[in-house]
Amino acid sequence: MTEKFQKKYPILFKKNILSPASIGINTSVVVFLMDRIMISDNDVTLEELITFDHLANKYGELFGFGPSSFQTELMRIGTIYSKFIALSEDARMTSEAVDFVSDEFNREQKLAVIDIIEKLAISDLILNNQELSLFFSIIQACHKEKDKIITALTNIYERIVSEYGIEHQMARALIFLINLFQEDSKSVKLTILGKPDPQNEGNIPPIHLTDEEFADWLLAISLLRGSKYKNSKMHQTRVYWNIGRTDDGNILQSQKGLIKLFAPRSSKDSQFDEAISFTRKWVNAIRGSKGNINMVNETIFQVIIFGDENGIEFSPDFTKKDIWKITCKKIDTGFEVHAFDFSDEDKTYWCPEEYKALSKKILTSEDWFNGEFPNKVRLRNNIINLERKKYDN
Repeated sequence: MTEKFQKKYPILFKKNILSPASIGINTSVVVFLMDRIMISDNDVTLEELITFDHLANKYGELFGFGPSSFQTELMRIGTIYSKFIALSEDARMTSEAVDFVSDEFNREQKLAVIDIIEKLAISDLILNNQELSLFFSIIQACHKEKDKIITALTNIYERIVSEYGIEHQMARALIFLINLFQEDSKSVKLTILGKPDPQNEGNIPPIHLTDEEFADWLLAISLLRGSKYKNSKMHQTRVYWNIGRTDDGNILQSQKGLIKLFAPRSSKDSQFDEAISFTRKWVNAIRGSKGNINMVNETIFQVIIFGDENGIEFSPDFTKKDIWKITCKKIDTGFEVHAFDFSDEDKTYWCPEEYKALSKKILTSEDWFNGEFPNKVRLRNNIINLERKKYDN
C-alpha cells in the first residue's frame, strides 16, 4: 500500500505529509487540507481554531482517530512547512491531497471533507481566492457530474445568504464561483487564483512537474515542434544553465543536448527511442548529480528547441524564426515551468497564466500548460507516441 501511495502521490510522500504513523494516512490528508484552508490568508483566527476543534470532535471517529490526534498532526504539518517549500510544491501537494480524497475516501468520508472545508472556510466570515479554489477542488473531486457540483455549491450559497444576507462578501464570492463554473468549467481554479481577493493579491504558482513528468513533457514539446519542421536536416533540444563564476567575474555556463533528430523518415526511426531514453536518463542524472552533471536545486535554466530546413546547426540562432525558449527552475521535488518565449515575438507567455493563448499558438492541448499535464505514465506515453506519429504524415 505504501508503494502504491508513493507512486500516486509523490510530492505528498516525499514531503512526509503521508505519514506512516499509527494515526493513519487518511488523518494526515484531512488535517493537511484543514491546515491549507486555515492558513490561506496567512492568519489563523480564533474562530478558525474553535471550528477546528469542533470538527475534530465531530469527525474523529469517522477517520479513525481522536480529537487529540488532530492537534498532533496539525503541529507535525506545521513543522514540515517551517522548512522551505516552494509555492509550486505547495500547490502540487494540495492537488495531490484533493486527488487522494477523490480516489481513496468512501462516500461518507467525502461528504465529511466537504463539510469540514466549508465550515473552516467560512469561519472567519471571508472567502478569499485560495479558499474558493480549494473549496471548489474538493467539491469537484467528490461530485463528478456538473449538475451535482452546481447543486452542492448552490446549497452552500443558500445557507450563507440565509444567515448573512445576499450582499455579504461570502455570498458574492460564491455566486461568482457558480457563474464562472457554468460559463467555463475547465479554467475555474486558474481564473479565481488570477484575481485579487479581499485580503491578498491572488497568486498563481508556476507549473510543477515531477522529474518523470518533466522529462516526458520536454519530449512531447520537442517532438511537437520537430514535427512542425519534419523536413529539416536536424531538430535539436538543448539545455543551458549557469554553474558559477570565475575569479574575474565571468559566468560559467553548462549546456547539454538532450534531443537530436537528423531528418527521421518515419516514427519508427530508432532516433526517437534514443531521444526518449536519453532525456529520461539525463533528468534522473541531474537529480542525483551523477558523473560530471551538476545542477543544484533552485537553478533557473533555459530549454532551447530549434532547427530548420536550411541546414544543420548546433547552436540556436535567435535571428531566425520560431526558435522556442522555455524558462524553467529545478527544485527539490521536480521542476517548475515559468515562461515560454519565441524568437520572432517580443511577448513572453507566462505559465500557467497564459495557457490558453500558448496552447493555441503551438496547437496543443491546454493541459500541457495549465498544470494538468498527466501524472499517469500510460497517458504520458500516449501523448509522446501521438507526437511521434506525426512524422508519418
